[in-house]
Amino acid sequence: MADQGDRRGGGEGGFEVDEASLERLNLQIQHVMRKAMVDLLEEGLKQGSFDHVLRLWKEVRERLLRLSRGSEAEIEKTKAAVDCEYAEELVQNQALDNSILGDMIELASRRIGELGAVAYEAQVLEWGAKLADEIRASGIGEAEGEKERTPANILAHFFDTSDVLLTRVEAGVAAHLLCQALLSHPG
Repeated sequence: MADQGDRRGGGEGGFEVDEASLERLNLQIQHVMRKAMVDLLEEGLKQGSFDHVLRLWKEVRERLLRLSRGSEAEIEKTKAAVDCEYAEELVQNQALDNSILGDMIELASRRIGELGAVAYEAQVLEWGAKLADEIRASGIGEAEGEKERTPANILAHFFDTSDVLLTRVEAGVAAHLLCQALLSHPG
C-alpha cells in the first residue's frame, strides 16, 4: 500500500502522522471553523438577528475584563470600549448598522491593544482601524475588480483574530504572574 503521509507504528495499532500532515489538517480545520462562523453570522444578519454577534461581543468583553486586572479604572475603560448593553439596545431598536459596528470594532481593538503587549499595540490598532473602515464601507459599492467582503466576513475575521490576540495577551499576563510568583517564593 502506498504511503500517503501516514506510517504504521507507534504501538497499539495506531498511526503516526508526520508534522506536515498535522499542520495541513490543522489549517483545514481552522478554515472549516472560520467558514462556519462566517456562515452563521451571514445567516443571522440576513434574518436581522444579532444574537450570535452579541454573544461574541460579550465573550470579547469578558476576556478583556479579566485582563483589566481588577483595577476599577481599567474595568470601566473596558466596559466603555465594549458596551454590550448599548449594542443590545441598538439591536432592540433596529438601529445597529455597519457604521456603529465599525465603531465597536475600532473601540474593542483599541482596548485589546491597550491591554496587550506594547509590541502588538500599533499592529492591533492598524488592524482594528482597517476593519472598522471596511465594515463602515461595506454595502456602499465595490471597488473596480475587488470582491467586497460582507459584514459577516468582516465580523468573523474580527472575532477570530480577537480570539488569537486575546489568547496571546492572556498567555503573556499568565507568564508574567508565574514569574512574579516564582521570584517571590524561591525554592
